Amino acid sequence: MSFRLDFLLRSAALLVCAAPLLTACARTNRETVLSSDTLKVVAVTESRLDINVSRYQHYTTHVLYVDGNRLSDQGFSALLQDPDAAGDQFVHTDAVVLDEDAVLIASHNRDGSRCWTTRLAGRNGTPTLDTIMKGTADCSIRPAAPGWRALYRDPGDLILVRERPFQVHPIAGYWYALWIDGDTVALYRNDRDHERLVVRLARISSDTPLAEQTLPMQTYAEPDLLHASPGQRRQWLFDNFTVSTGAAPSIALRSDHRLDTITPEVWAEYQAIERQNKELDAQARAAGDAWIEAQRRELMEAETSK
Repeated sequence: MSFRLDFLLRSAALLVCAAPLLTACARTNRETVLSSDTLKVVAVTESRLDINVSRYQHYTTHVLYVDGNRLSDQGFSALLQDPDAAGDQFVHTDAVVLDEDAVLIASHNRDGSRCWTTRLAGRNGTPTLDTIMKGTADCSIRPAAPGWRALYRDPGDLILVRERPFQVHPIAGYWYALWIDGDTVALYRNDRDHERLVVRLARISSDTPLAEQTLPMQTYAEPDLLHASPGQRRQWLFDNFTVSTGAAPSIALRSDHRLDTITPEVWAEYQAIERQNKELDAQARAAGDAWIEAQRRELMEAETSK
């Protein structure tokens, strides 16, 4: 009997251990991001073991509470006051604490067709929600310089958000923020239409260009700044450019810069790939337009035959 009991206990233990494997070894961690008299924000991180790479993948969403009660989808929609969001279910992906009773939140609906970046505050015991940005692709909150955040509005304009005091500054164009000093920001983007790389100094409060350095794309390789941290972007700027924000702002390529260069042969390959991509995009658009036109004609014929 003891052997049989021991066997059963071992079997049960194996089943318990196997259960996490069958559910991708999911683990959940909860961390309070903000807690005030009115608001509470809890980050919920689910860690799942990806057996393909033998590594845990982490997925974080946020749960919002108002006056001690979880804020429902209906409650969030009421605060959002967006007719397009009526009846939506929401996923809150990013949360950045702005002060003791306010948080910057990135949210999207369940199917990802709409997204919002908002400021949720609980002043005087009453929650308010101010929409900073609404989009259809991505409303993520990205780090910029210390104390700043970056958003990208459809179809790609940059929005700089200062955390304290809270301020929102639109910057026209799809720029990467490299460094911020007071009311001056150093920006980078690739200008493919004119085949150049652009580094610019601009006044944040007025979105006014102050100085600019352009580099030919046929000479200089495009830097990998998309996933770079704010510190790495700042380092890239000062490793390669001399920057002045005084009475006469200026920016110039350093003689000892570390930018990678490319050969004419590599540039020709880049151009060939670009042409091919444009052709494929045009073909895809033409096929989509033809399908839409065919559907329209089919509907018109069906209406006519009635």
